[in-house]
Amino acid sequence: MDALRRMYRNSLYSFKGLYGFLQPKIYVLVKVINPVLQILFFSLIARHAYNGQDISPYIIGNAFVLCSMNAFFGAGCVMISERSSGTLKNIIASPGNKFLIFTSKGLFHVLDGGITVAIGIVTGIIFLNLRIPLNTLPVFILIILVSMFTACAMGLLIGSIGLVTRDINLLLNLASMSLMALSGVNFPVEQLPQGLQYISNIFPLTHCLKAARILITESSLEGVGSLILKEAGIGILYCVFAYVIFKVMERVAKIKATIDIY
Repeated sequence: MDALRRMYRNSLYSFKGLYGFLQPKIYVLVKVINPVLQILFFSLIARHAYNGQDISPYIIGNAFVLCSMNAFFGAGCVMISERSSGTLKNIIASPGNKFLIFTSKGLFHVLDGGITVAIGIVTGIIFLNLRIPLNTLPVFILIILVSMFTACAMGLLIGSIGLVTRDINLLLNLASMSLMALSGVNFPVEQLPQGLQYISNIFPLTHCLKAARILITESSLEGVGSLILKEAGIGILYCVFAYVIFKVMERVAKIKATIDIY
């Protein structure tokens, strides 16, 4: 329990350190107004493009992809923020469990990302006639949490790679746009070229979006469990790879005495 409490505090302070400087009105604009407008924009385009068809799958897709702010520009910037503030060496020198310290950095981003997705879903319900069967609601919430975990795990991976760059924004923006293009947000994954379909199957959100769409369009749980497990497995692999890369960067930094600089 003591380890869990330390993990919680570490995650909370890291989250506050990243967003604590924002004024409340800026936070509302970024985390509430922007998701609402983004959902309306892409969903109305889908309604025009697929005239007469049910656009619920596209509302769901665009709601889920709202997590990119937390996954990439939140969790992905955690280690870079530690480096720029001069506290990265404290993490490396700490006798605590490095894996728990590392993975805890994304905990509150998973929860905050889930809230952002919920805002997108509520927007779809209020303005776009989206309907979620109440009997599938607990499974739907689980799908949101698992997809947020996988997306934030990819963000940690990119953040670890970004330790060898001066500016991580290129990587973060590339990842964010790739997530929208390859996860089946606005069009089926099956329409992608064969090579990109393989990449899509190891990207965050892909399997959870399929599961969510089955719940919404068919009100069925058939095949949903296996899709959730696949998504969770991908997230775990991202976490492991991210930590391995972080440890490699740590070792190289110690050898070259460049822990806090590029």
